[in-house]
Amino acid sequence: IKKNKFWKIYSTQKYKFWFKGYFDTYTPKQVSKSLDNIDISEIDIFIKSLKGHFAFIFKNRRFSLLVVDRIRSTPLHFSKIKNDFHITNHSNILIKNKYFKKGINKSAIEEISMAGFVIDSKSIYSNIVTPLAGEYFIFSNDKVIKRSYFSYFGKISKKKYSILLKDLTNITVSIFQKLLNQIGNRQIIIPLSAGNDSRLVASILYHLGAKNVKCYSYGQKNNFESKTSKEIAKKLNYDWIFVPLKHQSEIKFYNSIEYKKFLEFSENHSSIPFVQSLSTFKYLNEKKFINKNSVFINGNSGDFISGAHINKLYAEIKNINNKIKLKESILNNLIEKHFSLWGNLKTEHNIKSIKSKLWSSISKECKKLNSKNAHLFYEYSEFIDRQSKYVISGQRVYEFHGYDWRLPLWDDEYLFFWKKIPADYKFKQKLYIDMLKENNFGNVWTKNFPVNKKEIRPTWLIPIRFIFKIPFGLFGDLGKKLWHQFDINIFHYWIDPTFIFCSTTYQEVLKDIFKKPRNAISWMSKKYLKNYG
Repeated sequence: IKKNKFWKIYSTQKYKFWFKGYFDTYTPKQVSKSLDNIDISEIDIFIKSLKGHFAFIFKNRRFSLLVVDRIRSTPLHFSKIKNDFHITNHSNILIKNKYFKKGINKSAIEEISMAGFVIDSKSIYSNIVTPLAGEYFIFSNDKVIKRSYFSYFGKISKKKYSILLKDLTNITVSIFQKLLNQIGNRQIIIPLSAGNDSRLVASILYHLGAKNVKCYSYGQKNNFESKTSKEIAKKLNYDWIFVPLKHQSEIKFYNSIEYKKFLEFSENHSSIPFVQSLSTFKYLNEKKFINKNSVFINGNSGDFISGAHINKLYAEIKNINNKIKLKESILNNLIEKHFSLWGNLKTEHNIKSIKSKLWSSISKECKKLNSKNAHLFYEYSEFIDRQSKYVISGQRVYEFHGYDWRLPLWDDEYLFFWKKIPADYKFKQKLYIDMLKENNFGNVWTKNFPVNKKEIRPTWLIPIRFIFKIPFGLFGDLGKKLWHQFDINIFHYWIDPTFIFCSTTYQEVLKDIFKKPRNAISWMSKKYLKNYG
């Protein structure tokens, strides 16, 4: 285990217990003692009783146990090297073993090139296994037993909408009250945008009486997100700061030693690194805005869990009862949404290959497909792959700088609740948004505080972009498609509010226009895979 301030080791003459994170109802010592006395047949029941965000490895004379939480907030990896199993929290440690065989998994390369992450539990190296969210492995008597103790797939609730709305309010308040009880008086830092999710974090903390809270936003000067964020923080009486980002400084950052160190720190060989907001910490520290024991709380991933990603699918499947057509619609939506980083890679052969692997992964957990639960098949796939491998890995940004974090919108109670909500109530996030507006925590869910308004920054680009757009309008639907691709390669480098485009060069972006890239992540995947031939 690569030790750092987040990993603790509990050791006795009988066992060793490596642990990271927190449990809601137990202490790490209680868990380790229980595991030492448990019968192997009872492990599943015990692990299902654990709630929180954690990862741990337990070892005694009878067995070894590897466990990740229900969202895989901290990935673990293992490999059989010679005759021994090696378990680690950092996959590079396995690779540096002189006996490790560096066989490349071509299937993983294909998936990362198209989506930025792998499907299922594979990694770039053929002999590294990365447990999925909600999985654990038992090593005993030279045998390896894999088990799943949680699946983001459930039986659709038949409760009335009004009851579910009340339940969601109660669960949300309970989650955040529990969070405040856990972290005490420590300073809370919220990366606050103009969206629903981080606004929920800030407003409900205010509603519950949290005092030691600060907020920040970042990007180009006077952008909509930062202006709205500032007004929200002001309304809640929380300190707020803006971190200005510029192309020149971001280019310098993405070529810095610090950035290279982060890539090493966050490497997991199953997805590209999540780097958004990474460059803001230098400014925050220089301004002495954050304490050493601060806890970062972001809105990850309220949009996904509440249904924002199923809108297109919902419209397609609403009146379909044919299972073959439902399956094809689910897979087509997954391809379009997540496996389209490079349009030139969406060949008939590649799409057929990806669909086959996706359905193999989905069908292991999701059964009895019909029009009522088809959205859960889609969400299961995104949850187990993109969300838990790529999006949630954004927590490494905080850990790299030595800061603790919490993910209240990925709390176990939210998982149990949202996985059974009907598609009708998830469409356009109806249940979630109704809950937010009805409760109006902090009085920041009114027309005075707009949500996710689109705008072009920098403003000098608006007339230039408009002039270039005119000729494309003469060619109808074809013109729209051509303009969309032209816009990505010519203008998005300057418009992107995250500045992730600065991780590559503008010359590289222009050069790749005929490869039909999708966004800044396209070049991140390309650059990442250069290390693997």
